[in-house]
Amino acid sequence: MEEAKSKFRMLVVTEQLIDYVNNILPDYPKKEVVLKQNIEKNQYELIENLFAYKRIKEKYIKDFLIKLAMYDYYIDISYHKKYVSKHKMQCIIRMFMEIRKLAYGVLRGLQNVVSENG
Repeated sequence: MEEAKSKFRMLVVTEQLIDYVNNILPDYPKKEVVLKQNIEKNQYELIENLFAYKRIKEKYIKDFLIKLAMYDYYIDISYHKKYVSKHKMQCIIRMFMEIRKLAYGVLRGLQNVVSENG
């Protein structure tokens, strides 16, 4: 039950992060088409991994964490290129931290279940 709550919370916070970043993307300069496309593609892959999580749990949570790291990297590049303000970056970082904690909690829970059953 706790795992389901964490997964749902992870989905909600991830959607909030994506909505927040989507509001920032129109401010990117036209020359940064590739960065914008990478961010948008990565957003869809994050959500896809959360929905695919039901089938092969551990694999998709690990894939989710990798995509989250890439998303973090793209946003960091955006901050250093001054497309994202310091305040917006701090808001994004808070959401990243919450999502990571939830994802690692779910992963830890899955590994505990496997060790108990194995």
